Amino acid sequence: MLNSPSSRIKKVTFFRRSYKFFTSLLIISLSIYYNNKSFAQSEENDTTYTSIEPLFTAEDPLELTIITDFKQLLADKEEEEPAYNPGQLILIGSDTGNQTFDLKVRARGISRRQFNCSFPPLLLNFKKKATKGTVFEGQNKVKLVTYCKDVSKFEEYVLKEYLTYKLFNILTDTSLQVRLAHITYQDQGKEKLLTERFGFMIEDIDHLARRLGGKEIDNLLPNHDMCDRTSLDRFMIFQYLIGNTDWWIAKPVMHNVKLITIDSSPPIPIPYDFDYCGLVDADYATTDEKLPITAVTQRYFRGYCRRPGSYEKTLQVFIERKEKIYNLIQDFPYISETTRKVALKYFDSFYKIIEDPKQVIKRFYDDCSINHDHLHKM
Repeated sequence: MLNSPSSRIKKVTFFRRSYKFFTSLLIISLSIYYNNKSFAQSEENDTTYTSIEPLFTAEDPLELTIITDFKQLLADKEEEEPAYNPGQLILIGSDTGNQTFDLKVRARGISRRQFNCSFPPLLLNFKKKATKGTVFEGQNKVKLVTYCKDVSKFEEYVLKEYLTYKLFNILTDTSLQVRLAHITYQDQGKEKLLTERFGFMIEDIDHLARRLGGKEIDNLLPNHDMCDRTSLDRFMIFQYLIGNTDWWIAKPVMHNVKLITIDSSPPIPIPYDFDYCGLVDADYATTDEKLPITAVTQRYFRGYCRRPGSYEKTLQVFIERKEKIYNLIQDFPYISETTRKVALKYFDSFYKIIEDPKQVIKRFYDDCSINHDHLHKM
């Protein structure tokens, strides 16, 4: 949003008093300029993209068997990037019968693999030539979110995290696609099965960028507001919806977010990794001690303290898509009725806030996280 004439007069006055302020103002003005320049373009990003890869075009769960040396794989917890193990993936009941893929498998992740889980997330490394003409065509390295511990409630965490990705899909096409799978895990050379659990596969960020006609960028931004404004506000309010504070976009480090740019537009933030959010509410999830909350189910807005009126357009998008968001949970058959009711009640508390103008002022403007007085309070 461009500043009013009175605001610009005040900025000129401050410029005359302080060269330091002028420098910061110049940076901010450039950010605002490019955000305004790309506003219409960012809206188009939700409708202009190439075809989604076969793996993510359907909603029905895949039926898979993964065979590898799980004893070796599970023992490798210390290395930052564990070694690959040879293995096989069997796609059950495809149109042409069962399909077997030779591939490499390794553990991935940090907190889940090293501290929280008895079974880690996996990285499946396919041979591209072997996937041609199959549901895995175009895939090379596929991230698989697994069950963490062989207990039913941990499988529910996986299913809720899958639904969290699907929630963001409802809000924007600039989001990672996911595919649910029911997976049988089998140790290589042994007939006895380890277990059968739901998991899901996540679209690679490079694939997302390519279908949107853009590319991933690795630059560490000086602040969140260097991002495309429309995409950033949607990102931050989505994190508030799901009760997630386990993210950061800019310095000192990016955490649980990727950045893409389309036609040299300002960066668009793409969220991922939601197991620490309040909607999932995993047993092992904790909050940052620096934040004024003590449980992940408590919502806290980590966004900018903008002028009142700045977030209302984005909030309206969430209101308009309320029915689709509720239907996603209501129509999903793989979670328990208790989990369904708790999730819907959690949504109720979000919409009670954003549909009340007084609560909007309190939660998004008064109790916000990042206060840039020189930009938003003049």
